Amino acid sequence: MAQVDVLMMVDVEAALASSNLGANIYLVDTNKYLGSGSEGQNELVTKLNTGDTIVWSVASIDPGLNVTIKSFSGQAVSDKYITPVQDPLSAGVWESKFQPPGGSAGNSYQYNATLEFDNAEELTFDPFLVVVN
Repeated sequence: MAQVDVLMMVDVEAALASSNLGANIYLVDTNKYLGSGSEGQNELVTKLNTGDTIVWSVASIDPGLNVTIKSFSGQAVSDKYITPVQDPLSAGVWESKFQPPGGSAGNSYQYNATLEFDNAEELTFDPFLVVVN
C-alpha cells in the first residue's frame, strides 16, 4: 500500500471574487508514473490501488491569504470508499484509506472537497479517484 499526496493550490483572491473555486484551484499528486490525469486543473483524476492512503493538503498561492480544508462529501464518501479525517499531528492535512469494492478496476469515483477561507466563506469542487487494481 502506497501513500499518495494531493496538493490543492488556490488563487484565494480570484476564487472569492468570482465565487468559483473550480476555475481557481490547481491540483497535483505524487503518482508520477502511475499516470494520474488532469494535473494542474480542478478535476484531478488520482489513480489509486485498493488500500492506498490519500493525504490531502491545501495552500494559498498568495501566502498572505488563508484557506483550509473544511470537509469532504460526494459519492466516494457516501459509499465509504474514502473516509477522510483530519490528521491530528498535521494541522490542515486530511487523510483516508482508499477502499473501493472488489472488481472495480478502472472505475472512477467523484468526491467533493469543501474549502474554507478567512472570511468563513466556503466553496466546493469535485475531483475524481480511479481504481488501478
